[in-house]
Amino acid sequence: MARFSAVDALRGLIMIFMAIDHTNAFVSRQHSSEYWNGAISTYDSTFAFVTRWITHLCAPGFFFLMGAGIYWFASSRQDAGWTAGQVARRTASRGLAIFLVGQIFEGPLVFIMSQLKAPLISLSHRVKPPANDGSSLIWAFITLSGLGLAMMLSSLLLRLRPAFWLLVSAACIVATHSLLPADGKTGSIWLTILLAPGLSNHLVVSYPVLPWFALTALGMYFGYWWKTAPEARNRVWVCGLGLLATGLILRAAGGWGNIVPARDSSWIEFFNNVKYPPSLVFWTIAVGVDLLLLAALMRLPERLLSPKSPLMVFGQTPLFFYVTHFYVLTVIGFTLFEEAAPLEITYAVWLVLLAIMYPVCRWYRSFKMQKPPESLWRLF
Repeated sequence: MARFSAVDALRGLIMIFMAIDHTNAFVSRQHSSEYWNGAISTYDSTFAFVTRWITHLCAPGFFFLMGAGIYWFASSRQDAGWTAGQVARRTASRGLAIFLVGQIFEGPLVFIMSQLKAPLISLSHRVKPPANDGSSLIWAFITLSGLGLAMMLSSLLLRLRPAFWLLVSAACIVATHSLLPADGKTGSIWLTILLAPGLSNHLVVSYPVLPWFALTALGMYFGYWWKTAPEARNRVWVCGLGLLATGLILRAAGGWGNIVPARDSSWIEFFNNVKYPPSLVFWTIAVGVDLLLLAALMRLPERLLSPKSPLMVFGQTPLFFYVTHFYVLTVIGFTLFEEAAPLEITYAVWLVLLAIMYPVCRWYRSFKMQKPPESLWRLF
């Protein structure tokens, strides 16, 4: 089995996990929050917490694997004779395309969710944004906006040596844990965009640039290591175990790297870490588990990761899956669920969603593979 097939399969697994969280929001009307300024959810059941926790593997995995993909794309194009400038411009344009897709298709979901007959239930005491008086729009920088901005910045890193990618990642991590306002207020719009998620001047930001760019830069170095040291790929599990151990040790120690300490001694609170922005504890645990899953997928028989496998189909159409599944869930949420449903129903609807998405994504994969490599359709 080609080693890159395992990466596609991991991406597909991440998409499947992600769909659980979004189905929960549309069907059970529940969504957790893990914000830096203390708006962290509490849970009254293990089932609810585990449902949320497994989806924590998704966002860090998105940004990390995107970074690796950026390096692999750049390397393949340079091997084909592209100049460094051409590669950088192409990467920046891809990032801009993802950002615009986020603004056009993902941003309106903030409004759509507010129109559901049964309101979204927050599992925290988070203060809601002030009501919009209609004089200006509330813009949203959610997942795709964050990914697009991180990719655009990555086009600048391609001109640097790989060792500098690690330095940039480390600098972003230090900034995340050192520059967050002590009073818990977002302040200026640029602070919100770059570092401290929240609401500022009618702009809602969930994925600020610097904390998530740290993961993209680290992913770029991982992509470099993966391609230039193929004999070391069998040690991916060591990297995963090392990151996981780092996160667990930092959480047990408390202090720097946590942003918000555990509120009690329960195991749920131990793993209930700050995601917005991603604390060092949060993303080292998540990426560590992702890499352990990658190591496991690399050892699967090739027949289990055939092109028809759902993992491969979803993993090779991630952006298309992401945008499309939201609107399928919108139809389901508006037509079938006037009231919040139990979490068990969420899982049943999630399976139905995957069954709907599989043939659609398989068709789209066939469609996009007929396009030339330079086509923006390949982004999806």
